[in-house]
Amino acid sequence: MKIQINNLGAIKEGTIDLSKKLNVFCGPNGTGKTYLAYAIYGLLKTQIHVGSNKELVKNLIDKKKYLYAIDFTAINQYRNLLITNFKEDLDSLFGIGDDLAKQYFADTTINYNESEQEFEDKLTECSFETFLDIKKINLKISKERNSKEIVLEITDYTISNNDIEMLEIFLHSTILLLLSKYPISSTFILPVERNSIFTFSKELSIKKQEAVDHFHAMTGKNQIDRFDLLFKKTTRYPLAIKDGLMIAEDLAETKKNKSPFYDLGIEIETELLHGKVIISSDGEIQFEPEKAKKRFLPIHMTASIIKSLASLVIYLKHIAKKNDLIIIDEPEINLHPDNQIILTRLIARLINKGFRLLISTHSDYIVREINNLIMLSSKKEEVLKLRNTFGYNDEEYINQDDIEVHFFDYPKKKTGNKQVVIEKLEILSSGFEIPTVNKTIEDQNEIAEELFYALEYAGNDE
Repeated sequence: MKIQINNLGAIKEGTIDLSKKLNVFCGPNGTGKTYLAYAIYGLLKTQIHVGSNKELVKNLIDKKKYLYAIDFTAINQYRNLLITNFKEDLDSLFGIGDDLAKQYFADTTINYNESEQEFEDKLTECSFETFLDIKKINLKISKERNSKEIVLEITDYTISNNDIEMLEIFLHSTILLLLSKYPISSTFILPVERNSIFTFSKELSIKKQEAVDHFHAMTGKNQIDRFDLLFKKTTRYPLAIKDGLMIAEDLAETKKNKSPFYDLGIEIETELLHGKVIISSDGEIQFEPEKAKKRFLPIHMTASIIKSLASLVIYLKHIAKKNDLIIIDEPEINLHPDNQIILTRLIARLINKGFRLLISTHSDYIVREINNLIMLSSKKEEVLKLRNTFGYNDEEYINQDDIEVHFFDYPKKKTGNKQVVIEKLEILSSGFEIPTVNKTIEDQNEIAEELFYALEYAGNDE
């Protein structure tokens, strides 16, 4: 899935290939990296109900396992509806009013940078197996390579009349949504505000704020129609933060689920946090340190690294599914350089377990470790020996063809376009270079050398 975006905030244009296992955003501050990450998240989180398909549900109920021909025309129509709906919801995506959205994003466009035939060919060639939960009804959906059919299977033994009604309402739209977003099953985001989400979730509660808004609206001087109030969109927070708060408010339910990637959450606890992230019976986040077991710290009393990574631990333990896209804005936040390196190796493990990642970073440590992981994908005997020497495991590598790096910066010329241009950097077998980071390091080294020389070798004027 390739996304083409134009005129988004500071960004003039850019193309992102979400089929890549790793996309890296880099460049100076204020160049639109977070805007674009939010836009991708918003597009992939968009859902549309397009009506029921009772015949599909009847066949599935009768047979329990049903071969369903993919309707490519319906999927392409659905993809176009997703684009239209995304454009209409930019206010909710960025947490601003409709008037501001029209002012800031009047010329914003987002489209798929691939033809309908190209998408159909890719979808036909792929194979997958995934599990869906539609209103607590468990389904398995699978597809064989080069097939234009999918297999639907009900994994629940008993289906009530109410379940059938739910399937009639939601199944058709869910299938279209799943296939239209190929190769991504669902999307999870860690915004830079993640440190505060669990700490202040009660104070920032979506449900509480909506209740207060409704109370003021109903008791104010101006009369407001109750149906307008019911369907009024909450734009208090950007979608990424709102979704994080919704997870924080529902942790007591979330902890009941165990993800197939539970062990990856434990790896983060072991290698980075040195303790356990625990959800209490009443849905509160606590931390049990390795060195003080049975002492449970509330999240606001923990180290900043724990606040920063608790969301990722909970996601991997209780929410994650294969082929998910994980978006992390500045993964280096609150991490010492050695922990940035450990987290980067974990990112390699994640993409080799079937996840896709999109990260935005300013960290030279993360960039250099990604380059090491690219070099470790080599099959040369000497490289394999060094892998063992330096303690990398078998899943800690990144294939050169699986990564794209996007450099965001304003044009250097003084005339013409003044908006940010996104440049796709060349990926070599040895990795890639970020111009601004390298320049900053070179300048700093030059200053340090000059000062050291003056300090050690210049004449003594004192």
